[in-house]
Amino acid sequence: MRTIECNICGETLSAADDEELARQLKDHLTEEHDETPDDDEVHQTVDREAYDAMDS
Repeated sequence: MRTIECNICGETLSAADDEELARQLKDHLTEEHDETPDDDEVHQTVDREAYDAMDS
């Protein structure tokens, strides 16, 4: 499970892989924050900031 936190509100987003996580992040930024990030920006953010979530 891949995870990332929104840099604006701190909400945690999770997905099975980075591609799905990028889609979720883009949707979140668009719907919740009225941002219009391009695909490259979103993928770069996921590449830099996403991490593997560990089951506890």
